[in-house]
Amino acid sequence: MTRADGGERCSQMVREWELREEAGVKILSLNRELDTEGLSSLEGVLAPWLTAPKTRIVMDLAACPQVTSEMLRLFLVAARRLETQGGGFALAAPNPDVQRFLELSGVAKLCRVLPSVSEALVALKGDDRMEVLAQAVLALLARAEARGGF
Repeated sequence: MTRADGGERCSQMVREWELREEAGVKILSLNRELDTEGLSSLEGVLAPWLTAPKTRIVMDLAACPQVTSEMLRLFLVAARRLETQGGGFALAAPNPDVQRFLELSGVAKLCRVLPSVSEALVALKGDDRMEVLAQAVLALLARAEARGGF
């Protein structure tokens, strides 16, 4: 189902998640803890993005009261695949209980966890700046090597 603003909405009676895009970053807002059906639906939506180059995703956890071990697995898989494809992944706005669970489980060490969606967007945009900087450094090194400097 598509919303008027171009976002997508889970088609279940109680919306478990919503999708929107801002500045080229996909933002998935989890509206409650995902049950098995909702998690499967979300995995289906994520699947093509996890192999696409430079895809950036923020999972907005503001309205998600708790996360399950299956959700943690999904977060870790998404983060690993997106990072290897040159993209980025961040978890945003977890409540204190979810934040603590992310920290105790070790997920917070493997995924970016930021206090708000806006901060997550800035962090993922920062990746673009690092990419530009890395390309500039590589170009300078190539020029120096061509001149016999290295």
